Amino acid sequence: MFVIVSDNCDVHSLTAKELEYVPKIILLQKFKNYMDQLCYRLKYIKADSEVQQHRRCLKHCNLPCYHSHIDGLAPFIKNCCECRLQQQQETTAF
Repeated sequence: MFVIVSDNCDVHSLTAKELEYVPKIILLQKFKNYMDQLCYRLKYIKADSEVQQHRRCLKHCNLPCYHSHIDGLAPFIKNCCECRLQQQQETTAF
């Protein structure tokens, strides 16, 4: 089965079954801004560590040191300084 996704709107109209045929690399390259919505529809992709970096950090975005969600979207996990700090601490702990 081939699935042609030509526009960002197309990814919203696809079912979870159809999205399974779209390679992960295409999802990350073309639809990384929609990764949160895709993770709810594709459970197997939610557990992928590479995909998790492209999800929005809702854990730290409302801390006093950050801009609030009213100022804009929450940062991606890969761009969140608190998430990066935690990740560095975890890797140095081993």
